[in-house]
Amino acid sequence: MITGVMTRSFLSCIVPGLSILCSLAQGLPGTAADGEQSKKPELSFRGDSAFVSTYVWRGQRLTNDWNWQPSLTAGTGPISLNVWGILDLAAVNEAPHLLLPSNPGANPANQPSGLLGKFSEIDYTLSFSKAAGKGTVSAGAVIYTFPERSAVLPSTTEIYTGYAFSSIPFSPAATLFVDVDETGDRADTGLYLRISAARSFPLTHRVFSGFDISSSIGAVNSGFSNYYYGASYAGLHDFNVTLTAPMKISERWLASGCIAYSALLGNFREKQYPDMREVYRGRMGPGEADTLWGGLTLSVIF
Repeated sequence: MITGVMTRSFLSCIVPGLSILCSLAQGLPGTAADGEQSKKPELSFRGDSAFVSTYVWRGQRLTNDWNWQPSLTAGTGPISLNVWGILDLAAVNEAPHLLLPSNPGANPANQPSGLLGKFSEIDYTLSFSKAAGKGTVSAGAVIYTFPERSAVLPSTTEIYTGYAFSSIPFSPAATLFVDVDETGDRADTGLYLRISAARSFPLTHRVFSGFDISSSIGAVNSGFSNYYYGASYAGLHDFNVTLTAPMKISERWLASGCIAYSALLGNFREKQYPDMREVYRGRMGPGEADTLWGGLTLSVIF
């Protein structure tokens, strides 16, 4: 059964809250007594539709405006497969053949609008999780693709493994992501380590089940920073804290709202990706390292 969906930007906007990055299908197929056939694991699906004010990934503002993030997850036993995408709802990003209106090279006659109304990223996650000791061990792979920008932004793949303590207050978890594609080809493998914690505060309300507070801190090696920034930095990279209010509409329909704060840390504070609209207006400096953002999510389990 699918018990959680964790995708890119709206990590804690999705019911039921923060666990580990990507979708998890908790529990193993049951085993019958001797002489009986094992029960077939249940196949379940979950769809999510999130409207997010800013797409933030590991502290970086990748879409500095409203966007739509749909997601679909299929799970059976301990295995799940998730497909997630982001569609720009504003003319904020561009591709070599889809320029922004403020780009000096854009032809006004073509009514340029960048990636408005197009998917700027689609990711695929295969994950495995299993109860172990006082928590859950997880592993999987994430493929990041950029359909409209593949010529300048190649797809890449990360594998990850992690452990989350479920019986300890604040449910601490650690997850290590290893890029085995683009940075691996450069013999400078990128690593990202995330340490996270979460706490739920239940309510007895019929619709509002409570609220969740989650936080995480990320650290990277020089392989990660060389690939994404062209700088040989290593150490703490980003900090995130999120307040989520989950709501139960019915047995199958869920909703949630969240507000979050994200920040780049240390040397990376000066590496925030600039908003290209501001660049074309002549404001060339890096963007603010801190981001306050939020979103609304509607989910269905079937």
